[in-house]
Amino acid sequence: MKYHRLITHKRYRKNADKSQKTQAVHVNEHWLDEDTDEQHNTGSRLNSSALHALSRKGLWGLLLFLLVSVAAFMVQDFNLYQTFPEAVLQILGCPPPAILIHLALTAYSFTVVVPVLIRMVTGENPMVGWHHLLCRSVFYLFYLVSMTLPENFIAVIIIGILLYAVEQTGIWSYMYKNLHEAKVSG
Repeated sequence: MKYHRLITHKRYRKNADKSQKTQAVHVNEHWLDEDTDEQHNTGSRLNSSALHALSRKGLWGLLLFLLVSVAAFMVQDFNLYQTFPEAVLQILGCPPPAILIHLALTAYSFTVVVPVLIRMVTGENPMVGWHHLLCRSVFYLFYLVSMTLPENFIAVIIIGILLYAVEQTGIWSYMYKNLHEAKVSG
C-alpha cells in the first residue's frame, strides 16, 4: 500500500494537449489501495485500512482531550486575575460573561455535527482533524478566564466526548455502508 494524495481537479496549460496536463493536489491525504489515475480522478472510496487509521486518529484525539481535561480539572480553581498586575488587568478588562462562552460552545458543536451528518448522508469520505482537539480544549481556557470553569467543567467534557462519538459514528457508518455494498455487489 502506498501513500498518495487524492487529486481533486485538473488544470490544463494554454496551448497544450491533454498529455501535458498539470494537476492540482488536494491537501487531505488518504491511503489508497492502487496507484491508478482513474482512482485518483474519481475521488475513490477509502479502504478499510484507511478507515481504521481514521478511527485510531480520532481515538488518539479523544485520549489527548481527556488528558487536557484532567489538566483543566486540576487548575479549575485557579484565578488568573489574581496573578496579573493592576496595569494588565486594566488592559484586559472584566472577564467575559459565561453566556457568551455557552453560545460559542453551542455554535462550535453545530459546526462539528452538521458536516459529519452531511458526509454521512451524501456518502462522502469521513474526515478527522487535529484542529478539533485545540478547539475543544480552548473552551476550558475560556471558562477559566471567566472564572466559571468549576461550574462548566462537566458540560465541556461531555460535549467534547459526544462530538468525538459523533465523528466515530460517521467513520463506522461509512465503513459499514462500504462493507454492505461490497457484500451485495460481490
